[in-house]
Amino acid sequence: MRPLILFLSLITLNILGTPFTFYTSKSGLVHSDVHCVEQGEKFVWIGTSSGINRVLFKGTIPIQFSKRKTSVPVTALEDDGKVVWAGLKGKGVYQMLKENYKLIGFRKDVLGDKEIVNIKRVKKGLVVFTLSQKFSFDFGKERYSVVEYINPKYDPSIEIRGKILKINNGVLSRYNPVTKSFRSFSSFIEARDHLEWANGVLIASPKGLVFYNSEKDSIQFGPPKFELSEFQLNSKDTIPGDLDLSWGQHILKYDFIFEELGAPNQINLVYVLNNGKERIENSVSALEGIEFRGLDHGSYVLDVIAKNEKGITSKNRLRYSFSIANPFMDSVWRYLIIIISIIVWTIIVVLITKIKFKKDRILLEDALLEKTNKLNQLEKAKYGLVDESEV
Repeated sequence: MRPLILFLSLITLNILGTPFTFYTSKSGLVHSDVHCVEQGEKFVWIGTSSGINRVLFKGTIPIQFSKRKTSVPVTALEDDGKVVWAGLKGKGVYQMLKENYKLIGFRKDVLGDKEIVNIKRVKKGLVVFTLSQKFSFDFGKERYSVVEYINPKYDPSIEIRGKILKINNGVLSRYNPVTKSFRSFSSFIEARDHLEWANGVLIASPKGLVFYNSEKDSIQFGPPKFELSEFQLNSKDTIPGDLDLSWGQHILKYDFIFEELGAPNQINLVYVLNNGKERIENSVSALEGIEFRGLDHGSYVLDVIAKNEKGITSKNRLRYSFSIANPFMDSVWRYLIIIISIIVWTIIVVLITKIKFKKDRILLEDALLEKTNKLNQLEKAKYGLVDESEV
């Protein structure tokens, strides 16, 4: 049944296209929390939180799991022919005989309460590393040496078929040596130890024993570049471009997304703002974006590039332009329009008034002439006068 489960799980992982295959307690491990992995002559030895596994592989597929349980986590392993040296958390170093998995304590008088980080078999004895000390033992001798020793943090650079794996922000990631940047996998793997195995890597992690297959790694690196993700004008989403802004105070905010340059907290935006009279050069964190406020009127051109903390610069450069109206010119035109409007209106009123006055005068003259004629006729009638044309 177990081989069938393993087979189905492998098919599922292949369909999903992930480069990782996970082996856990359901696969046959003593515990899914794996601390260390060690290469043997025929087998691979796995140290977990509940004991030791001996795993037989056929190619890249494990076909047999044997187990030796322990009461505490196994934090270090060293294969030594017929014996496997094991570091047990808080209990020191033990020899495990391969023929019967029997555990025999080693120098418990010295190492009995120590937390073992690493074990190295040397020609005449054993070197044991704890969190802060290094012990050197010669077999058959009571005397040993101990020195203060700070173990370096596990920080591997694993190169398999041209693909490099490193730890970034606590998880295993693909590393791009050209841009010195990282690309995360969809699976978050906290690596503790690793072993190069069958054109891949066996990795000890809290999620189990993980096999990385470089042939299934689909991450492709490209040139370092960036593009605008969001632009806001006065806190409102706006389409950037050749903006023609009215007279007034404006806040412009540019935010970007990046490829092959790393996380925004590792990137600076280097920009030049030019209005034809003044050139402003500055650099800001990509987390903040680029913001302008309180700019004077004029036409502006903004040029931006991105640069990460490793000195890698984006291959592309972004450019945006905008203009802010001149308040003086706005005022001149406004007052000019008002003055012209008043003049035109005055002229129209004057013309209308003049036409009306002329019309009224003509009517008045006609009425006066008619009145005069009537008076003349009355005078003539009164004195019996006649017009000369009638004599």
